[in-house]
Amino acid sequence: MESDPGHRMNITWVIADDVLLDPDFDIQQLKNIGSTWGSWRTWRTFGTDNVICHDIAKSRELLQRSLHTRCNLYIPEMHFQPLDRPNGIRLYGGNFLHEVEKQEEIVAMHLASTQFDIVLLLGFDFSTLAKNTDRLASHRAFNYQNLCLQTIIDNPTVQWVCVDHHNKLDKKFLDLDNLTLDSLEQVLKLTESR
Repeated sequence: MESDPGHRMNITWVIADDVLLDPDFDIQQLKNIGSTWGSWRTWRTFGTDNVICHDIAKSRELLQRSLHTRCNLYIPEMHFQPLDRPNGIRLYGGNFLHEVEKQEEIVAMHLASTQFDIVLLLGFDFSTLAKNTDRLASHRAFNYQNLCLQTIIDNPTVQWVCVDHHNKLDKKFLDLDNLTLDSLEQVLKLTESR
């Protein structure tokens, strides 16, 4: 995570749904480094700054609970009209052509990559997929991992950092020049001097 002294690096977090931190961990430490992105599932624990919801029924519920007044709530453009053109929300385009799990995490990666130099991926797992007898679940996990991979490849000027990735990376992630691994402890130390 070196930076050009003449250019202040723009850093953000994308938080996976499955991340587990020590209950005593101060979330403000993450926010001191950069803004946070994640699905609606991360908001309660992390107070995520930029919340993605790809499901129309869940978006309706979040709007009724006024979540969009406490964060930047992003929904797909195609849901804007059916949700009665709500004020105070952000829109993104595109849709998923394949069955995929954790759609919001992929959208968060895409949106963050358009605005930041360094994207810290907290709780993501890019290790080799375990064999699964449920073919649909296996197919969705495969698609998810390949869409994450493609996002990293499509954004070569963004430095992606898998923070606290506990297992060995799958071989398809190994040769990416713009993907590195680091520990949360190290990231917090390196960025203290910012």
